[in-house]
Amino acid sequence: MTRKNRVAVTAAFLMLVLGTCSACSAEEASADGLPSVSSLEEARQAVSGQLECQSDPPPPTAAVMGADGQVPAEAVKCTQTVEIFYFDSSGARDEAYTVLADAAGSAGSVYFAEGKNWFVVDYSEVGIGAADPEPMDLSALSEPLGTRFTEVK
Repeated sequence: MTRKNRVAVTAAFLMLVLGTCSACSAEEASADGLPSVSSLEEARQAVSGQLECQSDPPPPTAAVMGADGQVPAEAVKCTQTVEIFYFDSSGARDEAYTVLADAAGSAGSVYFAEGKNWFVVDYSEVGIGAADPEPMDLSALSEPLGTRFTEVK
């Protein structure tokens, strides 16, 4: 094989490998298949079609405070301790998830029904909100909405 042919074969092989890896990355990124919504209102409508949200819920959490200050998010409550969050970025979503999940511990669990750019959280077991609230079954919510159910202890 001549040097020119070796270079051409090597270049073709590298392009094939890089193309395959790019396709794998794109496939992995969308493989989670989590649903995305275009607004907080769209998420609220989807959730309220599945859960018995209060007709006059309390005001949403004023702000989720992360390591660098307030996490940019929109929220609406379904009950005293079940809240729907919508995010403009995956970084804000991940940071808010971490802050809320950190509330779990010896006090109880925090439950999530996770979408791509939104989630529903039930923090009834950690003593935030109303006294002796009844937890909602977010695992049952996950199937019809296509979200991922997570329990953080």
